[in-house]
Amino acid sequence: MPPATVAIVIATPSGLRHLASPSERAAAGPAEAILRALGTEVRGASFWVQCADPAARARLTSYLWDVKAEVLAEGLAEGRSP
Repeated sequence: MPPATVAIVIATPSGLRHLASPSERAAAGPAEAILRALGTEVRGASFWVQCADPAARARLTSYLWDVKAEVLAEGLAEGRSP
């Protein structure tokens, strides 16, 4: 197995989740799943993306912010309290 090139830490209301992946694509899916599983509790979640490529780090960070916003919007649209 190749060494991880992307590390993501997600702080959730129930604790930290650590992800390590060999690529952006491999990191994005599991990180998105964690954020979506939180539902409206995602409001209290924060995350950190670490990798050697600054552009990849920026893309993943932006993507995860978009996922977080989408999860919150879906929860509000369904009438769930944030």
